[in-house]
Amino acid sequence: MPEGERLDPYAGDLVESLRALAYDLPTALADLIDNSITAKASTVWIRYCSDPGQSWVAVIDDGHGMDDAQLREAMRFARAPTKERARGDLGRFGLGLKTASLSQARMLTVLSRGSSGSLAARTWDIDEIAKRQEWYVRSDIDPEARMILDQLGFTGAGTVVLWRRLDKLDEGSALRRRIQVASRELSLLFHIYLERGKLKLIVGNTALQPADPYLRGHSATQDRGSEVLEHDGHRIVVNPLVLPHPSRLSPRDVEKARLPGGFLDRQGFYIYREERLILAGGWLGFSGMNKSNHTRLARVAVTLPPGADLSWEVDVRKSFVRPPNQISQRLAELAEDVRDRSTRVFTHRGTPVDPRRTLEGIAPVWQQVRRLGRLEYRINRGHPVVAALLTGADAKKVEGLMRLVETYLPADLIMREVSDPVPGAEPESLTEEAERTLAGFREILQGLPSDPVERAALADLLAQSEPFSRYPGLVREIIDADLQKET
Repeated sequence: MPEGERLDPYAGDLVESLRALAYDLPTALADLIDNSITAKASTVWIRYCSDPGQSWVAVIDDGHGMDDAQLREAMRFARAPTKERARGDLGRFGLGLKTASLSQARMLTVLSRGSSGSLAARTWDIDEIAKRQEWYVRSDIDPEARMILDQLGFTGAGTVVLWRRLDKLDEGSALRRRIQVASRELSLLFHIYLERGKLKLIVGNTALQPADPYLRGHSATQDRGSEVLEHDGHRIVVNPLVLPHPSRLSPRDVEKARLPGGFLDRQGFYIYREERLILAGGWLGFSGMNKSNHTRLARVAVTLPPGADLSWEVDVRKSFVRPPNQISQRLAELAEDVRDRSTRVFTHRGTPVDPRRTLEGIAPVWQQVRRLGRLEYRINRGHPVVAALLTGADAKKVEGLMRLVETYLPADLIMREVSDPVPGAEPESLTEEAERTLAGFREILQGLPSDPVERAALADLLAQSEPFSRYPGLVREIIDADLQKET
């Protein structure tokens, strides 16, 4: 026998390392929803408390629940990824529930009630593990968990996953905002379940509506049809599509297709494992395929059957995939085709754009006018905020400034950069764009009339204008804070 010794990892150190798997909040919540779907849940609620010092997040489902023995196994870390799974089981590694939860919180409690009616409980506490240096899991229900369970009104069959000590999620308005952003992502990741009525997702008191990444019902969407690729005994369905030019989208279309990150960030491949979207955008690292403005309408939907995710190297977080080499060439060809078609949508001279069309409920800041055979752009004097400034004491100065801006607006340069972005330039993140837009909104608010009634009316109208209408929830928070300050 070879010489050796037992060398177990330090439990506290290992669990801290598992927290570094880079889950974000939407991905972590999606992993828990996967478990609820596997448990045949019809409704999943995400409830939370953002009070400083008392914050928590709970994911509740009405699935078949677990008895004590089943919950004990569910809280065990890891299982064989090659083990065959039942259809509808969206887990593979046996890590999702634990790593997703502990990536956001230092304390994970799962309470479940199965057909027996008995309530089973288990709690992983990172600080307790570090103290004991062993995989110690509590099996009782502590007083705080009992109180939260009573608040949730959990009395029937199903499961509650409770996060406490939210060291990665903040508290107060920051937590509320992060959950709001995560909700938009969940509307996308589970859009097929929501569209087909297989699942209801309720965050707080709001039922999520499905996002539509393809606008299949729009007459200008180019659906290139489906192609089946065979690999390792699996049939992979590939459906390339090209979205309509933005000028052909109604406000309703824009709202349906509005995804976190915008069109630029969400171009590319959409990989599904059965009906669950696991990758929403990106070009899978294919050579020469970068995210650019003129390819932002290109989409390639790929549906993997059960078991195929192993050969696609789907990771623990379900946020990274790598296609098998045997079908990569064909996938690249299909991707190049829709990228070219997206580019032609922007460069085709016959694409009709009606400058008189306005978005319902949105007051345009700029107007397109034809003068001496040329298209020019003028600031809309009828915009409520502009009109208010033009009735003030500095109306002549404001008018002079607007004429200066109109005269020297670099329209040709703007059009060139939109259709052909600067080589090597990286797209700005949604956070940067949002923060810059909201900062501008705050500056404009400072210049509005001081009369509370008039100020509130103008602020509401301003909130309906581009680009502020893209962030209705955040803009409303700013308006409410401004009105409270004034009173």
